[in-house]
Amino acid sequence: MDQQEWMSYVSRLANGEYPVPVGMIKDYNDWRCRSIVGRALYWMGDTESAMRVLSTVIDVEPNMDDDPEYGLSEAEHKVLCLRDIAEIVWKLAKSEEAALTYLQQAYDIARAYTHNFHSCPRGDMFYRRLMVLKEAGKEEQALQEAQQMVEAEKDNNGVNPYKYFALKFLAEAAHNAGDDAKASDIYAEAFKYYPRNDIAERDLAKAVAETDAAKRYKAYEFCSTVQYKPWEKQRPIVLRRGIDG
Repeated sequence: MDQQEWMSYVSRLANGEYPVPVGMIKDYNDWRCRSIVGRALYWMGDTESAMRVLSTVIDVEPNMDDDPEYGLSEAEHKVLCLRDIAEIVWKLAKSEEAALTYLQQAYDIARAYTHNFHSCPRGDMFYRRLMVLKEAGKEEQALQEAQQMVEAEKDNNGVNPYKYFALKFLAEAAHNAGDDAKASDIYAEAFKYYPRNDIAERDLAKAVAETDAAKRYKAYEFCSTVQYKPWEKQRPIVLRRGIDG
């Protein structure tokens, strides 16, 4: 990729519907800029350009000690890039092996990163793996892996994205098999490991009170679409910088 092509992508983002400051993204030699540009292009629907940019970060080794005061860590940048690359190669090329390889790399980084992860739930990488397996005609393998994750995490209670997403997949599978009562029971278990606040408790109580199994499942499904609280502690918002006191 030459400088002219790179700057054309930067210009598109800087002058788009949701402008990104040029200073944040123009340095090609900073792979985090390529991460931002590539993921933004994918979000904008330009998959081909996104893949050209994202492919340049595949071999980057993130600094696993990086824990910035604001913005994404290097580990998060790499995980999000791998996530999007996996989605692209699966949707466009139906390359199961490549998609699963990138998702495994993303999962391994997310799992190994010892600082707070702010950008997405770590367990989402595992859930995406299960969905690729299912869509590739390997649902039984996906179900087994989900059950194995639940078993592996049995002693890790409290908020747990790995256990939650494994149970979410199992609940959806039960629903697709026509057993909404079982699916609702699994979802009820899953939400023990989901970050909740008072609003979540209210919504979950409504789900529990629903006597019709299909409606109860729909109520839990709705709760799964709401991020009631962050999965992990967020960094403080910095309004002004470089000012004493």
